[in-house]
Amino acid sequence: MTPRRRLFVRLLRGACADFAAPVLLLCVLDLVDKGFSLATLRGMAGYPVAWVGFPLLWAGCRTGLLGRRARDLGVEAGEQLLDATQSHTLTGVPFDRVRAELGSARRASGVGDGNPVDFRWRLYRTRLSAAGSVTFDDASGETHVEVRAPEHLGSGVLQGAAFTALCQIVRTLRPGDAK
Repeated sequence: MTPRRRLFVRLLRGACADFAAPVLLLCVLDLVDKGFSLATLRGMAGYPVAWVGFPLLWAGCRTGLLGRRARDLGVEAGEQLLDATQSHTLTGVPFDRVRAELGSARRASGVGDGNPVDFRWRLYRTRLSAAGSVTFDDASGETHVEVRAPEHLGSGVLQGAAFTALCQIVRTLRPGDAK
């Protein structure tokens, strides 16, 4: 199975599990309100379709959006992108440029000095932020970026927040852009 399909399946499983409780609650409420009858069961026939349909739609859209973020960055968009810690290695990016770009980025805050450079990266347009660090290896000339998402973003709608932050940081630091 390809990495994108594994990502889709993992998102679909999680979404179906998240949607199961509300659908079950709707079924119980209908049975309590209307009683157990054939008309009630016919009225509830759309619930399983919604329980499968909405997660399918959500998982498909989320897979496409997360894959689109990684396009042209050299970051692999596979099943592991849902993990809470993401890392990527860039080559050909001078450390002075890394500090300058992180210091001037609107989403970065608390950018530290030294090696590694620790900072907070604001996700989306909210107050949510991920912890990040950039380490420069003098011997190989590689820049290693690591991002850790807050614990409460490990599941649900914002699953993959660390990957989103990593893509935003790599796009800011990538060597192909001359600023």
